Amino acid sequence: MTGFTSGLPGRKGGSHPRPGLPTVNLLSQSAFDRLTVRALRQRFAAGAAVLALVVGAGWGIQHVRVGEAQKMVEVEQAQTTRLSAETQALAPVRSFVSGVGAQVQTVQTAMSQEIYFSEVLDGIRAASPAGAQLQALSVTLASTDGTTTTTTSGTAGGSACPGPDPFDTKTVVGCVTLSGTAASRAEVGQLVVNLGDSDLFVEPFINTTTTADSADVSFSGSVGLSPKVYSKRYAELADSLQGGS
Repeated sequence: MTGFTSGLPGRKGGSHPRPGLPTVNLLSQSAFDRLTVRALRQRFAAGAAVLALVVGAGWGIQHVRVGEAQKMVEVEQAQTTRLSAETQALAPVRSFVSGVGAQVQTVQTAMSQEIYFSEVLDGIRAASPAGAQLQALSVTLASTDGTTTTTTSGTAGGSACPGPDPFDTKTVVGCVTLSGTAASRAEVGQLVVNLGDSDLFVEPFINTTTTADSADVSFSGSVGLSPKVYSKRYAELADSLQGGS
């Protein structure tokens, strides 16, 4: 026959599905809520435990660092105490060095205008020709009034040493007044030239006179002293002391 389908097992086609067992939910909604809350609590507890571990580890590391920093501070404080004690022990030395420095400054200030008069005399002798003879010589130092030098001037009474040119003045620290005789005017002129060529002297100004009863020429005048006549032997005293220490 056609149009007949057997309901025997093993046949395919339009057979009916096998019925399953019915499911019944015996838990109430509140029980499900409690289970959800419990799961959330467990998660929060796990997160809190992890956070506590992280915080504890950070605190431990920070504590170690703080301990190391405190040890370094203690070491530095001990070293500071030791250095302070050594500094106090060296206080007399510091006072001595300060006193020496003050004395050096005093010596340099007091001796800054020291002049070797022997060198001045030797310079005048070296500049004098063979036929010239010095009869009188005097040295007048310039007034300092806060400075170590003054300038020459052609006006009388207002300068340490008058020069031949009142409009071309130069710095002098003193004036040498000299007089004597020479065999001729040429020798006096040579004396003036030699004094002008020397580094120790500035602007020689010498007059000559002759007499009828003598062949010699008398001369008198002055010559300024340049700042190079200063000895300056104490100018480098501080550097010498520092180098020797």
